[in-house]
Amino acid sequence: MRDVLGLGSPSITFAELSDLAEACLVFTQKLPASDQLTVIALGKFGGGELSYGADLDVLFVGDDSRAAQNLVGAMAQRTAEKNIWPVDARLRPEGEKGPLVCSLETYEWYYANRAQPWELQALTRARPISGPLQDEFMTLVKRAWRQASKAADLIERIDKMLERIRRERGSGSDFLDLKTGAGGIIEAEFLVQALQMRAEIWEPNWERAADRLRGRKLFNDAEAGRLKQSYDFLRQCESVLRRYENKAVSTLPNDPNEQRKFAVRLGYREFNEFRRDYVEARDAIHALYNRRMRKSEAASARRASPPPSRSFGVAGSEAATGAS
Repeated sequence: MRDVLGLGSPSITFAELSDLAEACLVFTQKLPASDQLTVIALGKFGGGELSYGADLDVLFVGDDSRAAQNLVGAMAQRTAEKNIWPVDARLRPEGEKGPLVCSLETYEWYYANRAQPWELQALTRARPISGPLQDEFMTLVKRAWRQASKAADLIERIDKMLERIRRERGSGSDFLDLKTGAGGIIEAEFLVQALQMRAEIWEPNWERAADRLRGRKLFNDAEAGRLKQSYDFLRQCESVLRRYENKAVSTLPNDPNEQRKFAVRLGYREFNEFRRDYVEARDAIHALYNRRMRKSEAASARRASPPPSRSFGVAGSEAATGAS
């Protein structure tokens, strides 16, 4: 109700949803006595920025596959209030083709030898939830992440991944795609993650990461303020969409009548009033993305020659969208 009435900031709502999801996950994990299973959060769950209708992106570490299967099943079990919270473990080594639970040694070898660039980028939001191997896993993840950040073509890889997501996951209307479109949510997230990796700033939360980039002079005060304001606005739009649809939707309605209803839910009288702020927010993000990514790419080109690059995986765009 507080969120509907606009009495709290989106970041507070997302943090509280993330805390609630984590509490549900930890409690459910205790039911089958799976104290030897280590759970790592990724994506917006890892960043503490979960919105309505979102799955929980996780990795399982250890050797207790049955405990992981029981946990995933219990979280997805239908109740009078629908399911508890769907868990998505596709960001594990080899994706859906790989084992649900992997050992520390498997993760370490995979990140060093087979992981695609987008998989290493996704580690930006890794956050330990529970289990005995949290510290050891985070140590090897940070090592792999920092090694990936040294690639001379890092910025180019991230930019190409963004274009692939737009091509394969977009609705066909850039204006309606507030998540995947130019100047959309993912573009703001990829911008911050790219600069984080280049500067080796470890911070799973997007807003805190943007603040740290400002502290390192990678954004000036005006850029950081406008970026955060625009991103918060788009996340609020997404929140209103999902709160009403009760599912993970990130595309504005196409029907004029539904557009007007959506605008009213955001506090506007008409959709055209909303359109003005919406276009300004996306233009601001896109301009900063082009300015900073091109600048970082130029700086990267002056570095040593990169090692042979690896191509994106078949399921890369879908999983990377979720990881962002």
